[in-house]
Amino acid sequence: MTLHPITVVDQVLDEYRSYLSTEFRARDARLRDALESALAERGFLAQEPFFQAHRPFKPGRRWRDLGLDAGLSRVMEERTHSETAFLHQSESIAQLLSPGATPIAVTTGTGSGKTECFLLPVLQNAIEDAARFKRPGLMALLVYPMNALANDQEERIRGILERSRHTYIRGARYDRSTKEEERARLRRDPPHVLLTNYMMLEYLLVRPADRTALFANHRYRCREADARPPHPPRLLRPRDVLLRP
Repeated sequence: MTLHPITVVDQVLDEYRSYLSTEFRARDARLRDALESALAERGFLAQEPFFQAHRPFKPGRRWRDLGLDAGLSRVMEERTHSETAFLHQSESIAQLLSPGATPIAVTTGTGSGKTECFLLPVLQNAIEDAARFKRPGLMALLVYPMNALANDQEERIRGILERSRHTYIRGARYDRSTKEEERARLRRDPPHVLLTNYMMLEYLLVRPADRTALFANHRYRCREADARPPHPPRLLRPRDVLLRP
């Protein structure tokens, strides 16, 4: 069923106005009239609906031409209903999958697929890592400021891996809500991708049990020698990836 935004807004305001009129019914007639008058004023309860149009994002290369696993490409075609990635997605993925990968910053609008810019290279590296090394070990660490973001990403990673038939690749979340039995399992069998927050990461790095077990066989691409790149990260800004009107 299609929802009309203006109709929905008017309905919500009518219900809210009715609630205020009945719940806060004043005995004094003047006060009651003042409330009714205020509620009838346009813009008293809510601002006018605001509409903002944005230009479409520039198309990039096809998903299947970005060096991704065939299963990942197929899933992205299904999720986006397009064979083509956005320009900022294809350039980011190509850069992060290249032998000379460097830090990259992507700043685009909401719903523009920023997550795929870094998540697909991470999963691609995990697939290649699993084919090369026949043992558990971290190869990516994703740090989020809030647990809610990590929860969302964990579900997204699981969904992409299941639909691309790479269920042997594991992503797991480690935060305060992780039960002790799950923590013990992660120490015994570390996932390929670990999602956490910066506070929990500090604990993981200083607690001997976690530091020794979780990071024992890690295979991160970053080492001390290249931890501080000589050049600032490449920046993809909105004006670089939006089509001109």
